[in-house]
Amino acid sequence: MFSEEVDKALKEMGFSELTEVQRKTIPLMLSGKNVIVRAKTGSGKTAAFGIPIVELGYKSLVITPTRELTRQVSSHIKSIGKYKGIKVAEIYGGMPYNRQLRELEGADVVVATPGRLLDLWGKGEIDLEEFEIVVVDEADLMLDMGFIEDVEMILSHTTGRKITGLFSATIPKEVEVLASKFVDNPERVYVCEGLANVEHKFLEVEDDWRSKVRSLREEEDSGIIVFMRTRSRVAKLVHLLDNAVELRGDLPQRVRNENIDAFRRGEYDILVTTDVASRGIDIPLVHKVINFDAPQDLKTYIHRIGRTGRMGKRGVAITFLTPRDFWLEREVKKLLAKETKVGG
Repeated sequence: MFSEEVDKALKEMGFSELTEVQRKTIPLMLSGKNVIVRAKTGSGKTAAFGIPIVELGYKSLVITPTRELTRQVSSHIKSIGKYKGIKVAEIYGGMPYNRQLRELEGADVVVATPGRLLDLWGKGEIDLEEFEIVVVDEADLMLDMGFIEDVEMILSHTTGRKITGLFSATIPKEVEVLASKFVDNPERVYVCEGLANVEHKFLEVEDDWRSKVRSLREEEDSGIIVFMRTRSRVAKLVHLLDNAVELRGDLPQRVRNENIDAFRRGEYDILVTTDVASRGIDIPLVHKVINFDAPQDLKTYIHRIGRTGRMGKRGVAITFLTPRDFWLEREVKKLLAKETKVGG
């Protein structure tokens, strides 16, 4: 199905067979179709657009909502294009301009956060009209993080687009509006939201630190991500745990990169983080997600627990519930019942 170079790279990456979203999306993009893809986190969306980008060889732009996701998507496309000689540039805030300008020179693929991309475009350092494939990754999170107008600005100036892809775990109304403006005659690939690979546990706890930390210690293991509501709570909790590292938005970018890379290598058992790490981060060793603080809505829950149970593997999601959070268990069970009915 693919070129020898891509086949070889995929084998080295451990691909044995394509996931559902990949099987349905890749042929469409290879044939030049625009796509709107809704699939759960961990279903293989990055390769679903990364493989066509590498195979077609068009100058491509991938817009991502966070710095961590930019690094991850860039790394994935580099691996797919290893034997094609594809040059990939990572463009995001918090890093020196000169280094990123050097990366842009001769880049075949640019993976960028909206703010830094518009910054460089405004300075005349990048020509948005040159991109022939444009992919918006994690579109619903772009909306949540307030980037949707930036994305509209970018898409309105990528007038050389031959293929447009919009990828998202959920498709809220505002994302549909974005798609209607910029994705002409799209093929839609909708696979289930996908909570099925994860065992969902809800533990009632007292709404105090001592009770929650005691419950957390009973679950301590390696390969755990613990989600907190605020940065200050992350900073407080990480000092109460053994062999834990933190990830939060107010850390310098260099420290954020170092911490997540160390956790990815298995140097720490636990990553304590705000929702910054729920944004599509793929760390294969994660087998358990703990919601120390329950998420504010069901969509955030879906993104958080999507850090485990990825690519067909099993995972566990544990949520500490105080009385004000009981609604979440009811909503998750309703969604699970709906998916079981659809899947059965």
